[in-house]
Amino acid sequence: MLDSNDIRQKTIKLSCETGAGHLAPSLSTVELLTVMFNKYLNYTKNEPQNESRDRFIMSKGHGAYAYYIILNELGFLPKWELEKFNTQEATIKGCLTEDKNYMIEASTGSLGHGLPLAVGMAQSFKIQNKSNKVICMIGDGEMQEGSNFEALMLAYRFKLDNLLIIIDANDLQAMGRVCDVALDNNRLSKVLSSFIDDNYFDIDGHNEDEISKCFDKFYNQKNENFSIIFARTIKGKGIEILEHSEKHHYRCPTLDGYIYKENNE
Repeated sequence: MLDSNDIRQKTIKLSCETGAGHLAPSLSTVELLTVMFNKYLNYTKNEPQNESRDRFIMSKGHGAYAYYIILNELGFLPKWELEKFNTQEATIKGCLTEDKNYMIEASTGSLGHGLPLAVGMAQSFKIQNKSNKVICMIGDGEMQEGSNFEALMLAYRFKLDNLLIIIDANDLQAMGRVCDVALDNNRLSKVLSSFIDDNYFDIDGHNEDEISKCFDKFYNQKNENFSIIFARTIKGKGIEILEHSEKHHYRCPTLDGYIYKENNE
């Protein structure tokens, strides 16, 4: 079983030992990803391209480091990729690049692309009468992209009950706080909740019990339409100088004197 504390520490280690940025947006995803892979996402070990698998699209492809760690823990991503990360020898990048051999379903990081892809996949499964689920994780700042709202309207129109959307609502984006750029997250949550009549969850995105209850309802109950988890998270969670910090969207904490030690709390 994956352990979120262990995943967080290994994510921090990956960034600090390779000098790679984008650690802060990766740390807000840890519990969401851990719960999803531990209990819910359907995949076959050693068969990353098994057609029966659920599809996970991380639209906020810049926040992929915890995802890489989990894929390595599950045996999909080889250790050498992590050891060579942030060098020209690695094939995985700072933003996700599609590689079905690693069970990375799409190239993302250019914001606003992941949800349209996820909607298309979910609709395809519905047309083919397949039971595959599609889960898409999006950043709150990324929700300023108009393509996401076009995709939401299509998802509603086609009643894609096989689609779960997770908003990583950590209140920050690349150039500042979301409330200083567009909608604050309380208003964004109200807007998103208007798209569906049930299965809308506004939760603590680091509380694994709350996360599990949302996934339970998505996976185990009959749904009328798609589902949304609005996950309130802390950007940079686990490193004090990163938490809630506007300047650390990309900045590696080692540049500010942070030294990674095994079993750091």
